[in-house]
Amino acid sequence: MLYAPTTIRYSMTSLISSGEFGLIRRIRNRQPSGGDGVIAGIGDDAAAVLPTPGTALLYTTDTFVEGLDFDLDFSTWPQIGFKSMAANASDIAAMGGTPRYALVTLCLPSRRTPEEVDLLYEGMHRFNETCGASVHIIGGDLSATDGPTVLSITLIGEADPARIVFRSGALPGDALCVTGDIGGSEAGLRLLLRRRKNPAFAIPDASAETLEKHRTPRPRLREANLLAASGNVHAMIDISDGLSSDALHLAENSHTGLCIEADTLPVRTATRVAAEALGIPIVDLALNSGEEFELLCAVAPDAVSDLAAELMAETGVLLTRIGFFTTKDLGCLLRTPGETRPLVASGYEHFAFHPSPKSRS
Repeated sequence: MLYAPTTIRYSMTSLISSGEFGLIRRIRNRQPSGGDGVIAGIGDDAAAVLPTPGTALLYTTDTFVEGLDFDLDFSTWPQIGFKSMAANASDIAAMGGTPRYALVTLCLPSRRTPEEVDLLYEGMHRFNETCGASVHIIGGDLSATDGPTVLSITLIGEADPARIVFRSGALPGDALCVTGDIGGSEAGLRLLLRRRKNPAFAIPDASAETLEKHRTPRPRLREANLLAASGNVHAMIDISDGLSSDALHLAENSHTGLCIEADTLPVRTATRVAAEALGIPIVDLALNSGEEFELLCAVAPDAVSDLAAELMAETGVLLTRIGFFTTKDLGCLLRTPGETRPLVASGYEHFAFHPSPKSRS
């Protein structure tokens, strides 16, 4: 775990006394030096890098707004930095790429301090150490704001052009597979929300690992490269909005139908304990938990067993068949014991009518 929220103490240096250029120097001085391919990093008008010959560049960006996408009651600044980098790296991984360079933009209200910025970047660097990544922060932007803290990361990755995996390649008959386990991130968030609403609510010890899944999720970097290199993965997406939503993205982009078999969804014991404590059906958590950063993929049906064995041998991570793709006219379905019904996208959606994730209980 990257620090418990109660252990952080800040000295109250103000952003005003530091100034924009002082804060830039502070950030630059704390960056690891150099990096393969970096010609110019923080401090010039623009960063300059040399991509690895023969690779395609992949670009992604994600924005995190205080009060909507992160909550300082639930996570420390290092955890927020870690998770923000993980979210972007997961997008690169889902296309079979390797994350390489990051541009970080911060919109900071006056109540923030340079020490808090230090801790945020510490979490981004800890992401590299924990996940075996080599992401170099090569620039970004700073701005003052009267609103909440906003963190935005643009990540550049590299991939073999012949091995890029899109959302659009699933075929009828393909197996729908997922790495790892699902439901833990949403379970962790809901436990924290329940405790804030009712301080007497005790988080079960047996469900504590769901808090880590919510605060510092691990994207499947090595696993994605193995899956993409196999040639047997026809489409792939990372689970950021929830399995139900992201499975529908695969089907829509591939012009197929699909069927998810609810009794095959891989869920940890810790998540089941949390679901029981919260009084939430476990299938709902598994289908709708966002920010999981597991990989959801369409796999050639005769390759599932060998690919699962290879993934387990190389990374220790499960690959589970949870359904199959069909023709588009059959639609997208959820099969539970005794019932088959349409699959509904019930994960996170940015412009749906909800005040914030904090309102969930």
